[in-house]
Amino acid sequence: MSNSNFDFNPALPKPIAFKIQEGQYGNQLRLFIPTESLTHLYEHMQNLVNTKSTSGKVFLGKDKGTVETDGIYINAKALKSEFGDDIYGQINPQKIENAPSSNELPF
Repeated sequence: MSNSNFDFNPALPKPIAFKIQEGQYGNQLRLFIPTESLTHLYEHMQNLVNTKSTSGKVFLGKDKGTVETDGIYINAKALKSEFGDDIYGQINPQKIENAPSSNELPF
């Protein structure tokens, strides 16, 4: 599909801004979520759980190590700042149309 035929319908009224920057404890991820996007983000994440759940790994600390679990991925394009080593971008996912609600799922 060509990009000119793609009709983007954002899941959020305003995108989430992120920045990865050097902080007190090394590289830190900072998210800014507009308050008017919070309930839309929750709805989108629930729709991802209901339609695109997959397995992945999470790190639980030195004592417990890495474990595999079910979850969702949220992807974003990251850009490198021209004025330093910071990395930044926005998260505004495509809305999932006609996703089943949690009440409609068979489990």
